[in-house]
Amino acid sequence: MERYYLLGESVSDSLSPVMMDSAFGSLGIDAVYSALSVKRSEFRRRFLSLSRESSGMNITIPFKSEVIPLLDDLDPVSKKIGAVNVTKTSGGRCVGFNTDVPGIVVPLRERVGNSEIGSSLLVGAGGAARAFCEAMSQVGCGRVTVVVRDLVKGRRFVEETSLAFPEIEFDAQTIDGLSGRRARTAGTAFGLIFNATPMGSGGIPLAEGMKRVIYGTEIVFDAVYRPMETELLKFAKEKGCRVIYGYEMLLNQGASAFEKWTGVRAPGEIMRRALLGCLEVRN
Repeated sequence: MERYYLLGESVSDSLSPVMMDSAFGSLGIDAVYSALSVKRSEFRRRFLSLSRESSGMNITIPFKSEVIPLLDDLDPVSKKIGAVNVTKTSGGRCVGFNTDVPGIVVPLRERVGNSEIGSSLLVGAGGAARAFCEAMSQVGCGRVTVVVRDLVKGRRFVEETSLAFPEIEFDAQTIDGLSGRRARTAGTAFGLIFNATPMGSGGIPLAEGMKRVIYGTEIVFDAVYRPMETELLKFAKEKGCRVIYGYEMLLNQGASAFEKWTGVRAPGEIMRRALLGCLEVRN
């Protein structure tokens, strides 16, 4: 039996095992997928141990960059953005990939087709945020404004991503600074807002400043998938925005990971039904 794992600091409530096990089972693949919460101090030891016994892993918050020095090689995208969310072990070598990028691009393309996104607002500066920048490069976005609590961290993120994506103009703002500026400036709506933080889940409220920047935005995409309809998405729908649910990103990154691991086309509809069944019960 092949073993696959999800490693993160707090993943006990993840729906990835339900999604992946449904995919393996539907195709008769003898494999099992388990979610393991790992402390930061234990990550290196646990990862190196599990990488020897498993066929692949998903890596999530806060280890998407920390895992890179432990790998034998990276695919071009994960090397470019400095974030890995999938590993595959074969022939004694462990290689890193990033499937968060198709996780973002696929549902976005379903909404906009081949149209370009002129400007976008990115909330957060972690691993998912790095994948978002690659996604924006792929859809032709010319400007990304990064919203962070720590402006020093935000400016560092902008410096790094500007080097990786010279075709995109980046700037960093705090949400209060951005919402105050936008309240005074008309006609500056974003084409897309993407939330790459836990805001709106686990008792973390939607920042009031976010409500002031949503007006006029075409699409709001929340990486948070539980609850399925987050406070951000509810507010966006009330203001007439199109929305993309977090489970769509989870589904599409998971399908891409499944295909990298197995070489078999992912049973996307089965995986989607497994996710939605859980969200309907537990949302």
